[in-house]
Amino acid sequence: MNETDAGSTDMLGGSLTVGTDGACLGNPGPSGWAWVDEHGNYHSSGQANGTNNIAELRAVLDALQDHPDVAHLVIQIDSTYARDCSTTWRAGWQRNGMRNSKRQPVANAAIVEAIWAALDSRAGTVEFVKVPGHDPLNKFPLNTAADIIANDAAEKASAGSPVERTSTIDLASIKPRPTSFGKW
Repeated sequence: MNETDAGSTDMLGGSLTVGTDGACLGNPGPSGWAWVDEHGNYHSSGQANGTNNIAELRAVLDALQDHPDVAHLVIQIDSTYARDCSTTWRAGWQRNGMRNSKRQPVANAAIVEAIWAALDSRAGTVEFVKVPGHDPLNKFPLNTAADIIANDAAEKASAGSPVERTSTIDLASIKPRPTSFGKW
C-alpha cells in the first residue's frame, strides 16, 4: 500500500465501481472499514470498539460520501446485512418508526439513516452488487482489497494508532487473506 494522495475519483457523468468491507477483531471489538475503487484508490478508517455490522455499514457510508458526484456508483458488497439495511428494509423500517420485524428498535439506526441521506442526496444512481466474501479465487479483487485494508485498519484501531487513511493500492498484487470463513 502506498501512502499517497489518492486523487479524486469523482467523474461527473461517469461510472465507478468500489468494493467495500468491514472487519472486527472480536465482535464487539476494534473495527475497521474500507472502500477500494477500480483504480486502486481507497479510504479506510476504524474505531477502538465496534461490531462487524457497524464496520460494514460505515464502509458503505464512506463510499457514498466520498463519491457524491459519480453518475453511477456500483458498490460491490459481501454483507447482506449492510446491503439490505441500505435498500430492502428501508420502506418497512420507515413505516414502522425505525423498528424491525420483531418491533425492536433498528440496530445502528444512526448509520443506516446517514446512508439513506447520502443515497437521497445523490443526483446519480447507486447499484449494490452482492459478492462472496473471502473468495479464494479472488473473482472480486476490489472486495478482497477492501477486506485486507479494513483488517489493517482494525489492527491499527486495536493498537491505538490513527486509522483514517486515503491512499492507493496495486490491485494486481492483491491476494485473498487465509481465512476459515466461507465454503466454496
